Amino acid sequence: MMGDWHQQVEALRAQAGELPEGDAKVRALEEAVRLVDVHGDVPLGYELRDALIDAATFGGYPDKALVAFAWCRGQQKKDPQRFDPEDMLWKQKWVVGRLDEFPHISRKQIADALDDVEQGFAKMDAGKRAALKLRYQMARDMGDTAEAERLWEAWLVAPRDHLTDCRVCELDDELDHHVDKGEWEQAIQKAKPILDGRQSCAEIPHLTLGTLLYPFFKLERMKEARDCHMRGYAMVAKNREFLSTVGEHLEFLALTGNLARGLTLLEKHLGWALEHASYRDRFSFYTASAFLLGQVVTDGRDEVSLRLPRAFPMHAVDGGYGTRALKDWLESQARDIAGRFDARNGTKRFTGLLARNEVLAGEARLFPLD
Repeated sequence: MMGDWHQQVEALRAQAGELPEGDAKVRALEEAVRLVDVHGDVPLGYELRDALIDAATFGGYPDKALVAFAWCRGQQKKDPQRFDPEDMLWKQKWVVGRLDEFPHISRKQIADALDDVEQGFAKMDAGKRAALKLRYQMARDMGDTAEAERLWEAWLVAPRDHLTDCRVCELDDELDHHVDKGEWEQAIQKAKPILDGRQSCAEIPHLTLGTLLYPFFKLERMKEARDCHMRGYAMVAKNREFLSTVGEHLEFLALTGNLARGLTLLEKHLGWALEHASYRDRFSFYTASAFLLGQVVTDGRDEVSLRLPRAFPMHAVDGGYGTRALKDWLESQARDIAGRFDARNGTKRFTGLLARNEVLAGEARLFPLD
């Protein structure tokens, strides 16, 4: 019997290794973990959860990555000789860096997790730059503007070491700062090595091409914006990890009057948003979708025909949806999430991001992609 379950586990691990990032890969590793836990094999459980953290992080399941890492972190604390914390310092960055995406995780819990990262890095006499970037991103995401500015300056001058993210990942992260400040030219100029294909990484340029859509739009460099959309959407269309980036593409389509194409994206990806664990990513998608439907209403369409998931609370068997009702539902979802984040963060960042839709409506102009 022991051979049987070991063989099942190894078959599942091999299966996961052949699968692309996504649901099937995560499920295969979860089943392997379940079998190992039933038989009480802690070292193998640790090994498989190590792989599960990777699959869940890059496949759009940040909650499952968090649960798997928390289990491994518990084993590290119980037996650091057997389960060396150093082996998972990189993955600790991934997991902790997404804690703020869950409004039920308190600021204190996030602060404690950041302290844990910093302490672990300090034992290696490294990681100062990586820790500063994590703190900067948390402050930015939560709307702590003054703290984010302070940490931004400290991060950029801190020395690099073996725990620092690769240069192209850092470069992409820097773009968000410039976009927040409306520094469109600086964002595009800084992204040039990525746009030219000279630098790339696992999720770059996927993320970058979505980030630059609005700067190109603002500078009226529409052909370049179109190229970013055409290249970028194809890169993110099949992986729910990029739900927020899909929202950026959807917003661009709404801004440029490509409403039919935007509705196609809504139809295709709403299912991701309904079940995605990241409230931040859901917020981004719902906000962009509400803007799209607002533009459809402005265009004079009272009803649209869409194939939306059965799990959608307003699901219509005949596929007919009132545009105002659909817009109101999407907006209410975004507003609810914004309220939860702002209550946790003690700022108005997310309410402000939702209100940005009113600004976008005044900026929209036609630029047919076809």
